[in-house]
Amino acid sequence: MNSKRTRKRYNKNTKIIIIMVLTFGVIGLSIGFSAFSKNLDINSTATVTPDPSDFKILFSSSETTVATNPIGVSLKSANATGTTATIDNKDPLHPKITGIKATFTKSNQMVEWEFFVTNQGKYTAYLKKIDFGTKKCIAKEGTSQALVDKACEYMNLQIYYDRSTGSWDIPNLTTTKENITNHPLEKGTFKRIAIGIYNANAPVTDGDFDVEFGDITLTYSTTDS
Repeated sequence: MNSKRTRKRYNKNTKIIIIMVLTFGVIGLSIGFSAFSKNLDINSTATVTPDPSDFKILFSSSETTVATNPIGVSLKSANATGTTATIDNKDPLHPKITGIKATFTKSNQMVEWEFFVTNQGKYTAYLKKIDFGTKKCIAKEGTSQALVDKACEYMNLQIYYDRSTGSWDIPNLTTTKENITNHPLEKGTFKRIAIGIYNANAPVTDGDFDVEFGDITLTYSTTDS
């Protein structure tokens, strides 16, 4: 008799323990799903703020590795000459080409320089603006400055942003070019750039003269808007 009562009490206690374990298990499982769902929600609304040190656009004299060798003239008209340009990568947000100057002897001449721009950062970069200094036309000794001033109005700067396209991306620059779009530079890539000074259809002068545009700066952004 006592054995039967003991067995019943044991079975009852066992059932109670099982029910309690299941109850706590369900509660724990609910808390677990709640926490997991919360983590997903946090991740789904996360934003990324670029670190300026991860945004690095540089000029290069090489199309495979970053190099800062002097940039000589790549193409020119007969009797026209050009100086050797210098790469300035001190500010990766505003790379510069300095020291570009051409000497013309008559109308319809040109001088070009070729180099590369590379994205060594972690984000796609978009060209947004091109700056350059004040255009100056300076008569050589024995040449009329008045005639050079008239010819200077026809001098313009042209840029191949990607020379492989075969056409001037940004032609006939006479002032700063802003709000540029559709010129991406993917991370890890190099693009060939050409800068040309032209005097198409300029009035005839009576001698040689220099043309310069000062430092040329390209400004990039992480967005194309």
